[in-house]
Amino acid sequence: MDKPDAAPASSSSPISGAQSYALTDAQRAELITKAEAGDAEAAFRLSLYYTFTSSDDVQRIRWLTIAAKAGHVVAQHNLAYDLYMGGKDLAEAAHWAAESSKSGNAEAGDLLKEIEAARAKARGSRP
Repeated sequence: MDKPDAAPASSSSPISGAQSYALTDAQRAELITKAEAGDAEAAFRLSLYYTFTSSDDVQRIRWLTIAAKAGHVVAQHNLAYDLYMGGKDLAEAAHWAAESSKSGNAEAGDLLKEIEAARAKARGSRP
């Protein structure tokens, strides 16, 4: 059974940020089908759903990674940031920041510099 749609945006019925990412079961199923077929935007949209509506980190990272691998520049940056801030895998974080930066994302270039400095510090050398 589908979940009810979020209330339509209007001046008399404001919606919260989380509500703007809400999906019905049918919408989610459609996005999953598209994302699994390589649609980067659909995968990114699912990552937002799992970030702001469902709060499921496993699914959020799954779809963010799929979107990043499919070339979604913002997903690449966000994945790099998550990996960096989580201290999980600085080499992987650097990879995704570099990919996003190559596509013209200036923030990703700045993030890459931070990650490389952290990697150098972890190795015990200067950046």
